[in-house]
Amino acid sequence: MKPAFGLFLMGCWLGSWPLFGQSVVEPIVQFKSDSIPAMAFSVTGSGRHFNRFYPLDADQVKLRIGDTVLVKVTPIQSNRNLIISIRNCYGDCTIDEKASSGSKTNAYSVLSANVDTLRDLTLKVPITPTVSFTDPTGRKLTLDNSGLKFMFVYISNPNMALAQYDLQLSVIRRTAGNQEYPLPAKLKRPSMATARYHAVLIGINDYSDTRIKLNRPRSDIARLDSVLRQQYDFASIIRLPNATKKMVKDTLTALSYRLLSDDNLLIFFAGHSVSTDENNGFWALQDTRQEDLDSYLSNAALVSILNEMRTQHLLLVVDACYGATIVTYQVMTNQKLQTWEEKYNQKSRKAMSGSSLEEVPDNSVFLEYFIKKLATNDEEYLSSEELFDSIKNGVHNKTQIRQKPTYGHIKGATPGAGDFLFKRKPGLAIK
Repeated sequence: MKPAFGLFLMGCWLGSWPLFGQSVVEPIVQFKSDSIPAMAFSVTGSGRHFNRFYPLDADQVKLRIGDTVLVKVTPIQSNRNLIISIRNCYGDCTIDEKASSGSKTNAYSVLSANVDTLRDLTLKVPITPTVSFTDPTGRKLTLDNSGLKFMFVYISNPNMALAQYDLQLSVIRRTAGNQEYPLPAKLKRPSMATARYHAVLIGINDYSDTRIKLNRPRSDIARLDSVLRQQYDFASIIRLPNATKKMVKDTLTALSYRLLSDDNLLIFFAGHSVSTDENNGFWALQDTRQEDLDSYLSNAALVSILNEMRTQHLLLVVDACYGATIVTYQVMTNQKLQTWEEKYNQKSRKAMSGSSLEEVPDNSVFLEYFIKKLATNDEEYLSSEELFDSIKNGVHNKTQIRQKPTYGHIKGATPGAGDFLFKRKPGLAIK
């Protein structure tokens, strides 16, 4: 079968019927007597999928949050055991029409089932606000279905003989009265064109407790502020030198109310911090008292505020001792190449630290590399993953204590498959 988008544009809505106060089922398309060769299934690393696939365009079918896609496979021959797999695509969904089957797309496998185990031989795929799954490395990720572009229905045949089947795709529309999820007129998709960027830069030098001594954080955030304002597209930058615990909490709480899904937030902290163990870190703010742990801002208190953020992307950068206590686990960078659009379309809650679980010097090598990369970047967008990859080895090699920068998801926050993008101002020459 050569997939054709025209199949999904046909007038295939005959036979749909509204049921007052109940679900509305709309047939999309039906394939009669399709076939798939024996032992036709995905081959890892081959670059092609030796199985049948059927693309479903979310815009053309007018999928909305709360709808349910029905995939019914009726085997014609006696050999059954066919496998249905659902793969969602949120970015570059190019179809490889030259191949006899398969697709060239960065799609995520979100659902799979054996046809024989399904009631009425039908797989139900609810379009929920988000979908969670475990990737091949065991990482749990959450995808935002507001960015869904295509749903690919894959049919695999693990049998030793050719299989024939009928395939019918339908969608259940929920009425407003029975709708579990909100029904927007159209799925609101994140857009790089309308993205807004904001930053909060926190640097603590002058502690009220004179036993805590640092000299550089205030000047460090001033330098970072300058690079971001001059070279990157930030709508607002809030600088908090020598901020108290209340000032930091109030500022971030206010942003959790003000920033929306078109916004992206960078939070940078430079100062003193402590740790009780590898899972619990605490920032020392201006009014922190050294022996009073309650006077510190704990990771747990910080994350509780960050979890209220509605921003598309959130990047937390910690240039302090024991910074890795805020990182849940290190991301396997370069594991899956993505376009800038693909990185942006999925939400993210990432954290980057200049250290692992060690103390770091006041004169920050990490910040020098961080600012240098931002200043010399000549691409329109720079992802936090690319930034981290470009500086981690330099920081490790140039520090006497061999700092181990870390990068991953924010501990305690729902991880996403996207990435924070630094957007350069257009037309700037590299200094």
